[in-house]
Amino acid sequence: MPYSLLLFDYDGTLCDTRRAIKHSMRRTFEIMGYPTPDEALMDEAVGRGLLLPEMLLWLHPPGTPPLPAVWVDTYRAIYNTESEALVTLFPGVEQVLGDAVANGKESVVISNKGLPLLENSLSRFGLRHYFSLVLGDTPDRQLPLKPDPAMFTQVIQPRFSAIGPGATLMIGDTVPDLRFAHNCGISSCWASYGFGQENDTISLQPTYRINSLPELLPLLQ
Repeated sequence: MPYSLLLFDYDGTLCDTRRAIKHSMRRTFEIMGYPTPDEALMDEAVGRGLLLPEMLLWLHPPGTPPLPAVWVDTYRAIYNTESEALVTLFPGVEQVLGDAVANGKESVVISNKGLPLLENSLSRFGLRHYFSLVLGDTPDRQLPLKPDPAMFTQVIQPRFSAIGPGATLMIGDTVPDLRFAHNCGISSCWASYGFGQENDTISLQPTYRINSLPELLPLLQ
């Protein structure tokens, strides 16, 4: 069916951020005086689509004290100053976003990543103008992040009130993206080229599956 409102995840859907995330993780643990997490564990953490505090805690050695907020602040400072340059676009991003605009679609980025990082990255790649709205984590955030549907029901739907859930499509690569779509009552498209694990994501029965971003183009016509 035709979709008028496209909700894009960022990490693992629009941008390949794996190198940037892992570099930030290694440097954060180094600065905080802990051994670097195992590479396989970092890959698994990225694939789970965990929130940043959850990811840091999950990689933290067992039996150690709870993580103070400075861990998150340190990670974000490293990502912004050192790691952002490691981010790359997945093939076909500009083609798909340009086609969406040409076909009168509204596009939104909704991510659990920090909003300043999202804005900086999208601007650096020259993509910001394709999006009517960019939603991410902020220090003064009042609403929960994905997979909670609050961002959709309280922010996105009022902004695009003329577009119903049936004409809205969520495109993402991990379990929180697909659960978010389910919780919102909207269609979902699993970006299998991203970071999510197939066994976890397929069990959530996404409406569509794409192996590359340009495979989304027929849904934009």
